[in-house]
Amino acid sequence: MKGPYGLLLALLVVSGPALTGGALDHAATAAMPPTEGPTPGSVAVLVVDDFGLGKDPQTKPGTKNDNCTVGTNDVGSNGAGDDLPPSTYAHGELVYRVLRDELTADLGKSPVASTTTPRPAPAPPTETTTEWSYPIKGTDYTVRLVAAHTDKYRTDDILNGIRDRITALRREGFERFVLNLSFVVIPCDVVGWLNDPDLDGLLKTYDAMIQNDSTSTLKAGLQSYFDPAGDLDLGLVRSGNFTATVLQDTGLAPLRPYLVGAFYKTINVKSFSVRERPLSAIHADAAWTSFSDQLIQPGTSGAALKIIPVGAAGNGVKYVDPRVDPAKAYDPANLIRKGLPFPFAPALWDFVVSASADADPDVTAHLNSGEVKLDGTGPGLIPGSFGTSFAAPRLSALEAKYLAETGSVVCGGTPPLGYVDLSAGPVLNLSINSPWKNRGKAAWPSICSTFPS
Repeated sequence: MKGPYGLLLALLVVSGPALTGGALDHAATAAMPPTEGPTPGSVAVLVVDDFGLGKDPQTKPGTKNDNCTVGTNDVGSNGAGDDLPPSTYAHGELVYRVLRDELTADLGKSPVASTTTPRPAPAPPTETTTEWSYPIKGTDYTVRLVAAHTDKYRTDDILNGIRDRITALRREGFERFVLNLSFVVIPCDVVGWLNDPDLDGLLKTYDAMIQNDSTSTLKAGLQSYFDPAGDLDLGLVRSGNFTATVLQDTGLAPLRPYLVGAFYKTINVKSFSVRERPLSAIHADAAWTSFSDQLIQPGTSGAALKIIPVGAAGNGVKYVDPRVDPAKAYDPANLIRKGLPFPFAPALWDFVVSASADADPDVTAHLNSGEVKLDGTGPGLIPGSFGTSFAAPRLSALEAKYLAETGSVVCGGTPPLGYVDLSAGPVLNLSINSPWKNRGKAAWPSICSTFPS
């Protein structure tokens, strides 16, 4: 099973019970006897993501001992791919739309209710809940899709928000949850963890992007923080304050994928060890360890509370094309994406099932590997949108149907379709002989006969 990790998002935007600040009642869960055999029940699916509803102005990304979340596809379309035009749709909205459509298809039922949150024009209203009535063995159960908006970045803040939402939903009778995590986790202070000789090249890439920004948005944003009088100062960019700026400022979103790449490209898959820096900062996230120990792992041993997290494997890292003229090496047009044979966190974490994208052969070669492959096509709101962010919700929909029908969060000792085994040592086995390495739907029954049922 995968090693521990640090999870997700905070504030849930949805009508219904208010979020509470109290801890989840674990005693009540532990007191309930385990059930035998498949048992149907209602399921809530939380889309933990950015829904374009603003950030908490008091949020501080934290130190190198904290982990932060970054949108997996925060560029261009505000969430659907860095080669696409700007859009009024946030990343979470696009992920939510795919999940809503997939649940409608997988359940074979149209939604019976929904709620939306208005936003100032030109942004369209945001769907925050969608609900289905799903009959199983003559009884109607509820499947509810919930927009879990993240207004903070640190994983401990995000996990506290998830706990609050689960607490509120349990008051309505929900005991089964799927968490869709289409984002990336990196140390809040990336520069504090990196000692990569290529970091100077990365900073030149930042500088080239800023200086070539036709709208001057990036340059103006950074200069307002560091250099009001002149050109960008690479010495200042190297500071941890730069990382905090990029994580929090929506105007600097096009720089975030490079921040993610700066961290993950330092990992050598052939000697991938969770005990080595900087990966240990992500893999051993204290907030996720606590969350999974309290809520997820008990669910695998028969407790009433059942949780299946699903994570997007990630769309690879950007790096300079070595074939170009060195004088033009840091022109953004000469940057290419390279996929890694393992997922980013949170898809890397223990008990999270990772989904990679498999649709466009020209694109999939640039995406990270996960446990399973699904279609990565976006919802059509942004033409050309594609990536693992949209493969994950397709798996989340299948997991929700499975959980509603069976009440099971395991298949062969891991979440349905999960595969990473760290029992023999701190090495990620998916790069070796894992049976779940990027397997498509056709292969699933041979590995886990009950999924999908």
